[in-house]
Amino acid sequence: MSARRDLVPAALTALLGFGILAVRPPLPVDETRYLEVFRESLAGNPLLLRLCGEPYAEKPPLLFWLARLLTELGLPSDLALRSVPVLATALGVWFAARVGRRAGLELAGWMQAALLLPLLAGELLIFDPLLACALWGAVLAWTSGRERAFTLATAAALLAKGPVAFLFLVPFLWSAAPLRTGRTGQAGRPGHTGPAAGPGLRRTLALSALALVPLAAWALAAARIGGPEFARALLWDRWAGRVVDSFAHRRALWFYAPVLLVGALPATLVLLGRPSFDVRGGEVWARRLAWSVAGLVVAFTLFSGKQAHYMVPLAPALALLAARAVERPGPARGRLELGLALELGLLVLFLSAAAFGLGALDDLDTITGPAGRAFVAHGARPTLLAGAAVAALALGWTLRARTSPAGRLATAVLGAGGALLALHLAAGRLFYPHTLATALAAEPARPMAFLGTSHQGLVELLTTPRPLAKVDDEEALLAWATAHPDGLMWVDPAKLESELPAEFELVAEDVVHRCAVHLLRPRAPRTASTAGSRRP
Repeated sequence: MSARRDLVPAALTALLGFGILAVRPPLPVDETRYLEVFRESLAGNPLLLRLCGEPYAEKPPLLFWLARLLTELGLPSDLALRSVPVLATALGVWFAARVGRRAGLELAGWMQAALLLPLLAGELLIFDPLLACALWGAVLAWTSGRERAFTLATAAALLAKGPVAFLFLVPFLWSAAPLRTGRTGQAGRPGHTGPAAGPGLRRTLALSALALVPLAAWALAAARIGGPEFARALLWDRWAGRVVDSFAHRRALWFYAPVLLVGALPATLVLLGRPSFDVRGGEVWARRLAWSVAGLVVAFTLFSGKQAHYMVPLAPALALLAARAVERPGPARGRLELGLALELGLLVLFLSAAAFGLGALDDLDTITGPAGRAFVAHGARPTLLAGAAVAALALGWTLRARTSPAGRLATAVLGAGGALLALHLAAGRLFYPHTLATALAAEPARPMAFLGTSHQGLVELLTTPRPLAKVDDEEALLAWATAHPDGLMWVDPAKLESELPAEFELVAEDVVHRCAVHLLRPRAPRTASTAGSRRP
């Protein structure tokens, strides 16, 4: 029965995630880049990822392999790839709930579903939700004594984001060891002293080494196919090179403080409360987990590259600690109510401010194109205010005195999900180049050239399957236009000597990642009759 109950927050998370995919196109440039990598991988060797025809060493392949499986089930390629983080986030909620059950917790699944950071991350095309899902799947399998599942989940974590998975997995397994050794060997029965449920240290090390084999096999195969330069980028620069430079701070030391304070809502105030650990009662895992979270935050603070989504694998740990605090006697339940009010209140304020502030931005023309500006003028305010209204309704419901903690968390998930739905809809209208995409879709057979940057694969993604040529300067563009009088040209205006050469006419203009883009075509030559008709 508990397993079925744990499916409810996971299913709700998936439903909200797919709702986002239904209303928002991919966002340039990260999401469109990964979609182009996937498109090229479908047409080529799945072992060697490519971007704009060149070997791509930045990411491991699991996200793309899973999306390929979804395409075999009939999903369109773009939906297949964007679905993987949604499904991984939902499955991660279920894993957190099941690990929580082993610790005797009822609210871990709902707490994980409600945390703002994983909720938002699961709605974006990034790799960290898949990493978090695989890591906590490995923790659950290890504490349950399922060696094969542990090895497969660890291998998946490594293929999701590389050896950094071990940086998380080692402290997570150390923290979960008391749950494995039988002190809470049966869900909901603290103090149970049955035999150890999982492998010992040597066996765990052996299984972890075995889990490295798929990543190593892929890396060596891809390096051989991609050539020496790619091999160095993949085998050294991508991993060891970053570790060597890990103490060159590119962001402030306090970068992760606001990320965690906001991302841990609505549990932030619960987690900031003074912890107490009943070691004799079998809660060694909680003390270890708290230290593990603190250590990982310090470690990532020292790394050179800092991104908010790097903290996503910590979310289930925060959910477990928060659920434990709320289910114990004390003030934590009141702090959770305040945290829920704070989260939903901040969403109401943010969406309301955006609704009335977007139109007043002085640099709106540099942020969005014609479709985005039309949305700001006519549709942004009601959309964002509708999201704020959903969050406000959820806020009112969570403050009801008779609502259980699980009911409050479920309402917060719905309220935050509705608010984020409006936010994503607005982001899709503002940042996706709708004008360019519409113009290109209207003339799919025309050959095309581009001058400037490909915007990390966006040009290739939008122009598929037409022939595409890259030119280096305006002279080469003129030569290409002469040879292809029926062609289209994607041009960065900064690459042109004049704003619009007389040989071209403007088809459409848009903004991509704060860069202006013009879609041009050769101007039709004037015939003698046309020229004569224009004479006075």
